[in-house]
Amino acid sequence: MRLQGKRALLIGAATGIGRACAEDFARHGARIAIADINRAGLREAVGLVNAQGAQAHGLDCDVCDEASVHDAVHEAERLLGGLDTLVFLAGLMRVGKVDAFEAETWERIFAVNARGTFLAAKYGAPALRRAGGGSITTTASLAGLRGAPGMTAYAAAKGAVIAFTTALAQELAPDNIRVNAVLPGWIDTPFNGPAIDYMGGDALHSEIVRRAIPLGRQGVPSEVSPMYVFLASEEARYITAKAMMVDGGMAH
Repeated sequence: MRLQGKRALLIGAATGIGRACAEDFARHGARIAIADINRAGLREAVGLVNAQGAQAHGLDCDVCDEASVHDAVHEAERLLGGLDTLVFLAGLMRVGKVDAFEAETWERIFAVNARGTFLAAKYGAPALRRAGGGSITTTASLAGLRGAPGMTAYAAAKGAVIAFTTALAQELAPDNIRVNAVLPGWIDTPFNGPAIDYMGGDALHSEIVRRAIPLGRQGVPSEVSPMYVFLASEEARYITAKAMMVDGGMAH
């Protein structure tokens, strides 16, 4: 029960790594609110958490809409009686050659990944400050450190998340708020579908994974979520401004 008594808001946790985080946070004793734009996925995630004997609150949240993020953070704080940890998991990936990439798509990728992270921190930090401190965990990507063909927009947005995280950690340290980023590598979720298609489909992708990842396979969400649990726990109380890779050794 590493998070016993913690009050956590997980933004973008209806599916994939986020849903695994919601289940893990609840399993470790946290009281949680899950915010997402995907209402069907949100209902499923809340149902899974409640089925394991915990209690989760589901909140509508569009991370591209400042008012929506503001409302989700404040409602989570009200429902939970305060916030001790904020986790931002929302993301968007689109791929394509740079000379054929639509500017509107580039802006949408930044709106979800980078601007959404900023908005969550903008409204989450005061809530954590009111609680006497806590933690923020953002979600970047290995792509933010080392991009790949066709992934210029996604890599740029996730690189921005890493830079934002390290700067924010220094800014919020006097408030006893730690800020870290998790950088997943190839994780087996539908989120990576656009990149896999761009790489030539499942067969070619599997061969690339076999050659590029020392452990020889993709990860699964339940192998990433423990990092988020750790960073929110008291065991990580001296860890801030870090980019924590969970990538099977790919970035060796």
